Amino acid sequence: MRCRWVISAAIAGAWAFGTAFAQPAGQAAGDQAAAADTSKLSVKLETLQNGVPTAIFGKDSPVEVIATVRVNMPNLSIANVQLALDVAEDVDLENPESATISALSVDNGGGGGYALQASAAPRARLRFVAPEGKTGLSGTQMAKWTIAFRAVASRAPFSVTAAMMVPPNPQIIAQRRDEVRINVQSVLSVKELWVDGGIFMWPLGACLVLGIAFALERLWTLSWAKINAEKFFDRISAAIREDGNVNRAVEICDKTRGPVASVMREGLLRVHQGIDHVERAISSAGAVQASIMQRGIIVMASVTTIAPFFGFLGTVWGMIIAFKAIAEAGDVKPTIVANGISQALITTVAGLIIAIMAQSFHNIVISRINRIVIDMEETSTLLVDLLLEEKLDRQDAKQVAETAKA
Repeated sequence: MRCRWVISAAIAGAWAFGTAFAQPAGQAAGDQAAAADTSKLSVKLETLQNGVPTAIFGKDSPVEVIATVRVNMPNLSIANVQLALDVAEDVDLENPESATISALSVDNGGGGGYALQASAAPRARLRFVAPEGKTGLSGTQMAKWTIAFRAVASRAPFSVTAAMMVPPNPQIIAQRRDEVRINVQSVLSVKELWVDGGIFMWPLGACLVLGIAFALERLWTLSWAKINAEKFFDRISAAIREDGNVNRAVEICDKTRGPVASVMREGLLRVHQGIDHVERAISSAGAVQASIMQRGIIVMASVTTIAPFFGFLGTVWGMIIAFKAIAEAGDVKPTIVANGISQALITTVAGLIIAIMAQSFHNIVISRINRIVIDMEETSTLLVDLLLEEKLDRQDAKQVAETAKA
Protein backbone atom coordinates (compact mmCIF):
# COMPACT_ATOMS: atom_id res chain seq x y z
CA MET A 1 0.00 0.00 0.00
CA ARG A 2 2.79 2.38 0.97
CA CYS A 3 4.61 1.45 -2.26
CA ARG A 4 1.63 2.42 -4.42
CA TRP A 5 1.39 5.80 -2.69
CA VAL A 6 5.06 6.49 -3.31
CA ILE A 7 4.74 5.61 -7.03
CA SER A 8 1.70 7.93 -7.49
CA ALA A 9 3.48 10.80 -5.77
CA ALA A 10 6.51 10.33 -8.01
CA ILE A 11 4.37 10.42 -11.20
CA ALA A 12 2.58 13.57 -10.07
CA GLY A 13 5.83 15.30 -9.25
CA ALA A 14 7.34 14.41 -12.61
CA TRP A 15 4.26 15.80 -14.49
CA ALA A 16 4.39 19.05 -12.55
CA PHE A 17 8.14 19.41 -13.17
CA GLY A 18 7.75 18.80 -16.91
CA THR A 19 4.87 21.26 -17.23
CA ALA A 20 6.77 24.01 -15.43
CA PHE A 21 9.76 23.71 -17.73
CA ALA A 22 7.70 23.28 -20.93
CA GLN A 23 5.56 26.42 -20.51
CA PRO A 24 8.19 29.09 -21.38
CA ALA A 25 9.10 27.28 -24.58
CA GLY A 26 5.51 27.38 -25.88
CA GLN A 27 4.52 30.76 -24.45
CA ALA A 28 3.59 32.38 -27.82
CA ALA A 29 1.59 29.41 -29.00
CA GLY A 30 -0.15 29.17 -25.65
CA ASP A 31 -1.06 32.86 -25.67
CA GLN A 32 -2.36 32.60 -29.24
CA ALA A 33 -4.42 29.54 -28.41
CA ALA A 34 -5.80 31.25 -25.35
CA ALA A 35 -6.65 34.30 -27.46
CA ALA A 36 -8.43 32.10 -29.96
CA ASP A 37 -10.42 30.51 -27.20
CA THR A 38 -11.33 33.63 -25.25
CA SER A 39 -11.54 36.24 -28.04
CA LYS A 40 -14.74 37.99 -28.87
CA LEU A 41 -15.10 39.32 -32.41
CA SER A 42 -18.41 40.47 -33.87
CA VAL A 43 -19.39 42.25 -37.09
CA LYS A 44 -22.69 43.84 -38.12
CA LEU A 45 -23.61 44.84 -41.66
CA GLU A 46 -26.02 47.69 -42.48
CA THR A 47 -27.13 49.09 -45.85
CA LEU A 48 -28.61 52.56 -46.25
CA GLN A 49 -29.89 54.65 -49.14
CA ASN A 50 -30.52 58.37 -48.65
CA GLY A 51 -29.86 57.82 -44.97
CA VAL A 52 -32.66 55.26 -44.60
CA PRO A 53 -31.86 51.61 -43.75
CA THR A 54 -33.04 49.42 -46.60
CA ALA A 55 -32.08 46.31 -48.55
CA ILE A 56 -33.83 47.41 -51.75
CA PHE A 57 -31.70 49.72 -53.90
CA GLY A 58 -32.16 51.56 -57.13
CA LYS A 59 -29.70 50.82 -59.87
CA ASP A 60 -26.93 53.46 -60.23
CA SER A 61 -28.05 55.16 -56.99
CA PRO A 62 -25.46 55.70 -54.20
CA VAL A 63 -25.72 53.21 -51.36
CA GLU A 64 -23.93 53.38 -47.99
CA VAL A 65 -22.71 50.05 -46.64
CA ILE A 66 -21.56 50.18 -43.01
CA ALA A 67 -19.75 47.36 -41.21
CA THR A 68 -19.42 47.70 -37.43
CA VAL A 69 -16.65 45.60 -35.85
CA ARG A 70 -16.56 44.94 -32.11
CA VAL A 71 -13.42 43.44 -30.56
CA ASN A 72 -12.87 42.19 -26.99
CA MET A 73 -9.52 40.37 -26.78
CA PRO A 74 -8.23 40.25 -23.18
CA ASN A 75 -4.94 38.55 -24.05
CA LEU A 76 -3.79 40.74 -26.94
CA SER A 77 -2.25 44.19 -27.22
CA ILE A 78 -2.46 44.64 -30.99
CA ALA A 79 -4.47 43.08 -33.81
CA ASN A 80 -5.51 43.73 -37.38
CA VAL A 81 -8.98 43.05 -38.75
CA GLN A 82 -9.58 42.77 -42.46
CA LEU A 83 -13.12 43.32 -43.76
CA ALA A 84 -14.18 41.88 -47.10
CA LEU A 85 -17.44 42.56 -48.92
CA ASP A 86 -18.97 40.04 -51.28
CA VAL A 87 -22.20 39.72 -53.30
CA ALA A 88 -22.39 36.05 -54.19
CA GLU A 89 -22.31 35.57 -57.98
CA ASP A 90 -24.79 38.30 -58.92
CA VAL A 91 -22.47 41.29 -58.74
CA ASP A 92 -18.69 41.59 -58.88
CA LEU A 93 -17.68 44.50 -56.67
CA GLU A 94 -14.29 44.69 -58.34
CA ASN A 95 -15.82 45.00 -61.82
CA PRO A 96 -16.81 48.59 -62.75
CA GLU A 97 -19.56 47.22 -64.99
CA SER A 98 -21.22 45.59 -61.97
CA ALA A 99 -20.60 48.13 -59.24
CA THR A 100 -18.63 51.29 -58.54
CA ILE A 101 -17.16 51.95 -55.08
CA SER A 102 -16.72 55.70 -54.99
CA ALA A 103 -15.44 56.00 -51.41
CA LEU A 104 -14.24 53.99 -48.42
CA SER A 105 -14.19 55.63 -44.98
CA VAL A 106 -13.10 54.29 -41.58
CA ASP A 107 -14.13 55.41 -38.09
CA ASN A 108 -11.62 54.15 -35.54
CA GLY A 109 -13.89 54.92 -32.61
CA GLY A 110 -11.81 57.83 -31.36
CA GLY A 111 -14.62 60.33 -31.73
CA GLY A 112 -13.24 61.95 -34.88
CA GLY A 113 -15.82 60.44 -37.19
CA TYR A 114 -15.11 58.85 -40.55
CA ALA A 115 -11.78 59.35 -42.27
CA LEU A 116 -11.63 58.89 -46.04
CA GLN A 117 -9.27 56.14 -47.14
CA ALA A 118 -6.86 56.48 -50.04
CA SER A 119 -8.18 53.40 -51.84
CA ALA A 120 -11.84 52.55 -52.42
CA ALA A 121 -11.96 48.77 -52.59
CA PRO A 122 -14.22 45.92 -51.38
CA ARG A 123 -11.68 45.30 -48.59
CA ALA A 124 -10.89 47.49 -45.61
CA ARG A 125 -8.21 47.06 -42.94
CA LEU A 126 -8.79 48.04 -39.31
CA ARG A 127 -6.12 48.23 -36.60
CA PHE A 128 -6.85 47.75 -32.91
CA VAL A 129 -4.25 48.77 -30.33
CA ALA A 130 -4.54 48.45 -26.54
CA PRO A 131 -3.90 51.55 -24.40
CA GLU A 132 -0.26 52.08 -23.47
CA GLY A 133 0.88 49.86 -20.62
CA LYS A 134 -2.18 47.61 -20.85
CA THR A 135 -2.84 44.21 -22.30
CA GLY A 136 -6.26 43.58 -23.72
CA LEU A 137 -8.15 44.91 -26.71
CA SER A 138 -11.65 46.33 -26.37
CA GLY A 139 -13.25 48.68 -28.85
CA THR A 140 -15.45 49.32 -31.86
CA GLN A 141 -14.52 50.50 -35.34
CA MET A 142 -16.63 51.08 -38.42
CA ALA A 143 -15.99 50.97 -42.14
CA LYS A 144 -18.31 52.67 -44.63
CA TRP A 145 -18.38 52.04 -48.37
CA THR A 146 -20.26 54.25 -50.84
CA ILE A 147 -21.34 51.97 -53.68
CA ALA A 148 -23.42 52.44 -56.84
CA PHE A 149 -24.66 49.10 -58.16
CA ARG A 150 -24.73 49.05 -61.93
CA ALA A 151 -25.99 45.46 -62.30
CA VAL A 152 -29.30 44.11 -61.09
CA ALA A 153 -29.13 41.63 -58.18
CA SER A 154 -32.39 40.10 -57.03
CA ARG A 155 -32.38 38.76 -53.46
CA ALA A 156 -28.60 38.37 -53.55
CA PRO A 157 -26.68 37.55 -50.31
CA PHE A 158 -24.59 40.62 -49.58
CA SER A 159 -22.07 39.75 -46.86
CA VAL A 160 -19.13 41.17 -44.93
CA THR A 161 -16.49 38.91 -43.41
CA ALA A 162 -14.19 40.07 -40.58
CA ALA A 163 -10.93 38.18 -40.15
CA MET A 164 -8.58 38.96 -37.24
CA MET A 165 -4.80 38.46 -37.30
CA VAL A 166 -2.02 39.26 -34.83
CA PRO A 167 0.96 40.76 -36.66
CA PRO A 168 3.36 39.60 -37.85
CA ASN A 169 1.67 36.19 -37.82
CA PRO A 170 -0.69 35.97 -40.85
CA GLN A 171 -2.75 33.22 -39.21
CA ILE A 172 -6.45 34.06 -38.68
CA ILE A 173 -7.31 33.66 -35.01
CA ALA A 174 -10.96 34.75 -35.20
CA GLN A 175 -13.47 35.19 -38.00
CA ARG A 176 -17.07 36.42 -38.13
CA ARG A 177 -19.57 37.07 -40.91
CA ASP A 178 -22.81 39.01 -41.32
CA GLU A 179 -25.20 38.96 -44.26
CA VAL A 180 -28.00 41.03 -45.76
CA ARG A 181 -30.22 39.94 -48.62
CA ILE A 182 -30.22 42.84 -51.05
CA ASN A 183 -32.39 43.53 -54.05
CA VAL A 184 -30.92 45.90 -56.65
CA GLN A 185 -33.72 47.01 -58.93
CA SER A 186 -33.77 48.89 -62.19
CA VAL A 187 -35.60 52.16 -61.57
CA LEU A 188 -36.59 52.54 -65.24
CA SER A 189 -35.82 56.23 -65.30
CA VAL A 190 -35.70 58.04 -68.63
CA LYS A 191 -31.94 58.46 -68.34
CA GLU A 192 -31.36 54.77 -67.58
CA LEU A 193 -33.64 53.61 -70.39
CA TRP A 194 -31.92 55.98 -72.80
CA VAL A 195 -28.47 54.63 -71.90
CA ASP A 196 -29.52 50.98 -71.90
CA GLY A 197 -31.34 51.34 -75.22
CA GLY A 198 -28.12 51.98 -77.13
CA ILE A 199 -27.52 54.01 -80.28
CA PHE A 200 -30.99 53.50 -81.72
CA MET A 201 -32.50 55.63 -78.96
CA TRP A 202 -31.20 58.72 -80.78
CA PRO A 203 -33.34 58.32 -83.93
CA LEU A 204 -36.23 57.27 -81.72
CA GLY A 205 -35.74 60.44 -79.69
CA ALA A 206 -35.73 62.50 -82.87
CA CYS A 207 -39.01 60.87 -83.92
CA LEU A 208 -40.51 61.65 -80.53
CA VAL A 209 -39.47 65.31 -80.66
CA LEU A 210 -40.72 65.80 -84.21
CA GLY A 211 -44.02 64.05 -83.54
CA ILE A 212 -44.77 66.04 -80.38
CA ALA A 213 -43.62 69.36 -81.88
CA PHE A 214 -45.83 69.09 -84.97
CA ALA A 215 -48.75 67.74 -82.95
CA LEU A 216 -48.65 70.62 -80.47
CA GLU A 217 -48.30 73.17 -83.28
CA ARG A 218 -51.30 71.75 -85.12
CA LEU A 219 -53.41 71.51 -81.97
CA TRP A 220 -52.69 75.13 -81.08
CA THR A 221 -53.36 76.34 -84.64
CA LEU A 222 -56.63 74.42 -84.93
CA SER A 223 -57.75 75.60 -81.50
CA TRP A 224 -57.16 79.18 -82.64
CA ALA A 225 -58.95 78.55 -85.93
CA LYS A 226 -62.01 76.98 -84.32
CA ILE A 227 -64.94 79.39 -83.85
CA ASN A 228 -68.61 79.10 -83.03
CA ALA A 229 -69.89 78.74 -86.58
CA GLU A 230 -73.55 79.05 -85.58
CA LYS A 231 -73.11 82.43 -83.84
CA PHE A 232 -70.86 83.63 -86.64
CA PHE A 233 -73.51 82.87 -89.28
CA ASP A 234 -76.18 84.54 -87.16
CA ARG A 235 -74.11 87.75 -87.28
CA ILE A 236 -73.66 87.43 -91.05
CA SER A 237 -77.36 86.75 -91.56
CA ALA A 238 -78.41 89.73 -89.40
CA ALA A 239 -76.08 92.05 -91.31
CA ILE A 240 -77.37 90.95 -94.71
CA ARG A 241 -81.03 91.12 -93.70
CA GLU A 242 -80.70 94.58 -92.16
CA ASP A 243 -78.62 96.27 -94.88
CA GLY A 244 -79.85 94.37 -97.89
CA ASN A 245 -76.26 93.95 -99.16
CA VAL A 246 -73.10 92.12 -98.28
CA ASN A 247 -70.91 95.04 -97.25
CA ARG A 248 -71.27 94.61 -93.49
CA ALA A 249 -71.06 90.82 -93.86
CA VAL A 250 -67.67 91.15 -95.57
CA GLU A 251 -66.47 93.42 -92.78
CA ILE A 252 -67.53 90.85 -90.18
CA CYS A 253 -65.59 88.17 -92.05
CA ASP A 254 -62.49 90.38 -92.15
CA LYS A 255 -62.63 90.81 -88.37
CA THR A 256 -63.17 87.11 -87.63
CA ARG A 257 -60.31 84.60 -87.50
CA GLY A 258 -60.30 81.10 -88.89
CA PRO A 259 -60.99 79.24 -92.14
CA VAL A 260 -64.79 79.46 -91.82
CA ALA A 261 -64.71 83.25 -92.03
CA SER A 262 -62.16 83.13 -94.88
CA VAL A 263 -64.33 80.80 -96.94
CA MET A 264 -67.45 82.90 -96.31
CA ARG A 265 -65.60 86.07 -97.36
CA GLU A 266 -64.53 84.54 -100.67
CA GLY A 267 -68.13 83.58 -101.40
CA LEU A 268 -69.53 86.99 -100.47
CA LEU A 269 -67.05 88.72 -102.80
CA ARG A 270 -68.51 86.77 -105.76
CA VAL A 271 -72.15 87.60 -105.09
CA HIS A 272 -72.35 90.00 -108.04
CA GLN A 273 -71.23 87.20 -110.39
CA GLY A 274 -74.04 84.84 -109.51
CA ILE A 275 -74.65 81.85 -107.27
CA ASP A 276 -72.54 79.54 -109.45
CA HIS A 277 -69.49 81.72 -108.96
CA VAL A 278 -70.22 81.97 -105.23
CA GLU A 279 -70.31 78.18 -104.89
CA ARG A 280 -67.11 77.74 -106.91
CA ALA A 281 -65.33 80.40 -104.86
CA ILE A 282 -66.47 78.71 -101.64
CA SER A 283 -65.32 75.31 -102.91
CA SER A 284 -61.89 76.59 -103.97
CA ALA A 285 -61.37 78.51 -100.74
CA GLY A 286 -62.46 75.47 -98.71
CA ALA A 287 -59.91 73.26 -100.46
CA VAL A 288 -57.13 75.79 -99.79
CA GLN A 289 -58.07 76.14 -96.13
CA ALA A 290 -58.26 72.36 -95.69
CA SER A 291 -54.79 72.02 -97.20
CA ILE A 292 -53.44 74.68 -94.82
CA MET A 293 -54.98 72.93 -91.82
CA GLN A 294 -53.36 69.63 -92.84
CA ARG A 295 -49.81 70.97 -92.76
CA GLY A 296 -47.59 68.72 -90.63
CA ILE A 297 -49.98 65.77 -90.81
CA ILE A 298 -47.52 63.92 -93.05
CA VAL A 299 -44.81 64.27 -90.39
CA MET A 300 -46.99 62.70 -87.70
CA ALA A 301 -48.00 59.92 -90.06
CA SER A 302 -44.33 59.29 -90.91
CA VAL A 303 -43.38 59.11 -87.22
CA THR A 304 -46.16 56.59 -86.67
CA THR A 305 -44.66 54.39 -89.39
CA ILE A 306 -40.92 54.93 -88.89
CA ALA A 307 -40.66 54.73 -85.06
CA PRO A 308 -41.60 51.03 -84.84
CA PHE A 309 -39.05 50.22 -87.57
CA PHE A 310 -36.29 51.90 -85.58
CA GLY A 311 -37.48 49.96 -82.52
CA PHE A 312 -37.36 46.65 -84.36
CA LEU A 313 -33.95 47.53 -85.77
CA GLY A 314 -32.74 48.10 -82.21
CA THR A 315 -34.23 44.74 -81.27
CA VAL A 316 -32.23 42.93 -83.92
CA TRP A 317 -29.08 44.82 -82.92
CA GLY A 318 -29.61 43.88 -79.27
CA MET A 319 -29.96 40.21 -80.16
CA ILE A 320 -26.73 40.42 -82.16
CA ILE A 321 -24.99 41.81 -79.07
CA ALA A 322 -26.45 39.02 -76.91
CA PHE A 323 -25.31 36.22 -79.22
CA LYS A 324 -21.90 37.83 -79.61
CA ALA A 325 -21.53 37.85 -75.81
CA ILE A 326 -22.47 34.18 -75.68
CA ALA A 327 -19.88 33.36 -78.33
CA GLU A 328 -17.15 35.25 -76.49
CA ALA A 329 -17.98 33.73 -73.09
CA GLY A 330 -18.53 30.23 -74.40
CA ASP A 331 -21.42 29.85 -72.00
CA VAL A 332 -25.05 30.87 -71.63
CA LYS A 333 -25.87 32.76 -68.45
CA PRO A 334 -28.54 35.38 -67.79
CA THR A 335 -25.90 37.96 -66.88
CA ILE A 336 -24.09 37.44 -70.20
CA VAL A 337 -27.09 38.07 -72.46
CA ALA A 338 -28.87 40.55 -70.17
CA ASN A 339 -27.46 43.72 -71.80
CA GLY A 340 -28.30 42.69 -75.36
CA ILE A 341 -31.80 41.49 -74.52
CA SER A 342 -32.43 44.59 -72.42
CA GLN A 343 -31.47 46.82 -75.34
CA ALA A 344 -33.66 44.80 -77.68
CA LEU A 345 -36.73 45.14 -75.47
CA ILE A 346 -36.17 48.81 -74.60
CA THR A 347 -35.94 49.91 -78.23
CA THR A 348 -39.01 47.88 -79.13
CA VAL A 349 -41.05 49.41 -76.32
CA ALA A 350 -39.77 52.91 -77.12
CA GLY A 351 -40.67 52.57 -80.80
CA LEU A 352 -44.16 51.32 -80.02
CA ILE A 353 -44.81 54.02 -77.40
CA ILE A 354 -43.72 56.77 -79.79
CA ALA A 355 -45.85 55.32 -82.58
CA ILE A 356 -48.88 55.09 -80.29
CA MET A 357 -48.43 58.70 -79.18
CA ALA A 358 -47.95 59.96 -82.73
CA GLN A 359 -50.97 58.01 -83.98
CA SER A 360 -53.11 59.33 -81.13
CA PHE A 361 -52.12 62.94 -81.86
CA HIS A 362 -52.67 62.30 -85.58
CA ASN A 363 -56.20 61.07 -84.94
CA ILE A 364 -57.00 64.04 -82.68
CA VAL A 365 -55.74 66.53 -85.24
CA ILE A 366 -57.65 64.85 -88.09
CA SER A 367 -60.85 64.87 -86.05
CA ARG A 368 -60.50 68.61 -85.34
CA ILE A 369 -59.82 69.34 -89.00
CA ASN A 370 -62.91 67.36 -89.96
CA ARG A 371 -65.05 69.34 -87.51
CA ILE A 372 -63.82 72.64 -88.97
CA VAL A 373 -64.42 71.37 -92.51
CA ILE A 374 -67.96 70.40 -91.56
CA ASP A 375 -68.50 73.88 -90.12
CA MET A 376 -67.28 75.39 -93.39
CA GLU A 377 -69.60 73.22 -95.47
CA GLU A 378 -72.67 73.80 -93.30
CA THR A 379 -72.08 77.55 -93.05
CA SER A 380 -71.45 77.82 -96.81
CA THR A 381 -74.70 75.99 -97.56
CA LEU A 382 -76.62 78.30 -95.24
CA LEU A 383 -74.97 81.32 -96.90
CA VAL A 384 -76.06 80.24 -100.38
CA ASP A 385 -79.61 79.67 -99.16
CA LEU A 386 -79.61 83.09 -97.50
CA LEU A 387 -78.40 84.84 -100.67
CA LEU A 388 -81.16 83.19 -102.72
CA GLU A 389 -83.74 84.02 -100.09
CA GLU A 390 -82.72 87.69 -99.96
CA LYS A 391 -82.36 87.84 -103.79
CA LEU A 392 -78.76 89.04 -103.51
CA ASP A 393 -77.35 86.63 -106.05
CA ARG A 394 -76.91 89.57 -108.49
CA GLN A 395 -75.47 92.22 -106.14
CA ASP A 396 -74.14 95.37 -107.74
CA ALA A 397 -70.58 94.66 -108.84
CA LYS A 398 -69.36 98.17 -108.15
CA GLN A 399 -70.63 98.05 -104.58
CA VAL A 400 -68.95 94.74 -103.80
CA ALA A 401 -65.71 95.82 -105.48
CA GLU A 402 -65.59 98.93 -103.33
CA THR A 403 -66.16 96.83 -100.22
CA ALA A 404 -63.35 94.45 -101.15
CA LYS A 405 -61.00 97.39 -101.86
CA ALA A 406 -61.79 98.95 -98.50
